[in-house]
Amino acid sequence: MSIKIKNTLLTSLDKIKNDQFDEDTIRTLLITAREYLNYNGLIKELAHFIAHPQRNQGIFHRKVNTRYAKLKLAEEQMLKLGESVQLSDLKTEEDLSDFLLGGVNIDKIETRLFEVLYKDGLDDLSEEHLLQYTGFNKKLAEQFLRQSYTKEQGHYLLNVLKSEKLMTFYDSFPKTDGEGYVEIEETVRKGREAIRKTRENMNRLCSVLRGAIRFESVFSSEMISDDFHTNFSNVLKKFDLDLNYLNIIEDKLPEILLCLMALLHDASFEFYDKNVARVYLCTYLKSESRKGNDADLSAQDYLYSNGVLALYISYKFKNKTTHYPLFVSDLKIDSYIDYEDFSAVEVSALQTEILWFNAVRCGNRLKLTT
Repeated sequence: MSIKIKNTLLTSLDKIKNDQFDEDTIRTLLITAREYLNYNGLIKELAHFIAHPQRNQGIFHRKVNTRYAKLKLAEEQMLKLGESVQLSDLKTEEDLSDFLLGGVNIDKIETRLFEVLYKDGLDDLSEEHLLQYTGFNKKLAEQFLRQSYTKEQGHYLLNVLKSEKLMTFYDSFPKTDGEGYVEIEETVRKGREAIRKTRENMNRLCSVLRGAIRFESVFSSEMISDDFHTNFSNVLKKFDLDLNYLNIIEDKLPEILLCLMALLHDASFEFYDKNVARVYLCTYLKSESRKGNDADLSAQDYLYSNGVLALYISYKFKNKTTHYPLFVSDLKIDSYIDYEDFSAVEVSALQTEILWFNAVRCGNRLKLTT
């Protein structure tokens, strides 16, 4: 056990305990603890993110990468088809999904896209959604994908293609009523039925995996809280530190989250096609806060009083910029940014990058500053 590492951890934890911490404290804590976080969860991922702010792997990366792939395919399909299809002709969500993502051929798909869309896409869906629309749970869906495809020369090929070729070859021969004909025909019939069921199930599964484009947060406060407890209980035990620090971390979690959000500002994701997205701190109004408004408040003052802080990601594709949330917090804007600073610049309600992205200690208060 390294005494120096133990002392660094203890110093950071004591600063948290005594309300003396800021983003530099949290950076030091996570980077120091990184090698001793045995569980590959959110906290370890955040530690990696802070140490290496341009990510091309990891939990967050897999989720945003698969969402990006689906949106990119949808954009490409719209550009390709142009006005040849009228959106008014699409009556159901399934019709829309088939149209927007119709450029994906389930028979043969490039290796990296297959892994992003289907393997990582499976992880990004909830068990309930998958069961409702496919009849598969995640374990069975993963097994079905693995058994149904073979990787060859940079592509995944649907296994039934070989069986279909054999059926075509069989159909080319003249049929007779010779010995064994009935048995052969029955075998062929069963083979065709098995192929049909495989294609039917695969079409349904892949359609759901491609078509479910999620826009909610990639992670939640509860997930971070649980992961802190799981991971840091091991670190504290390893360095013979007081386990009560877990309760202190839980108690100070809102301000720790603020520091984490500040540390993630300006980080980036490199997608499977080498396009890059940027992470930024912004303002956000939750739906329940948009229902009413105070007539005596300007839109910006209303946002200041009712809005929260969020992390969004932004990327460009074909001269179009797309934004969606990485994390929407419960941290109120008015708790961490001074009104005089906020009102001095124009800030709109949604996705507006803010100027205050440093979590610093001002006396006993943690706040965001420029």
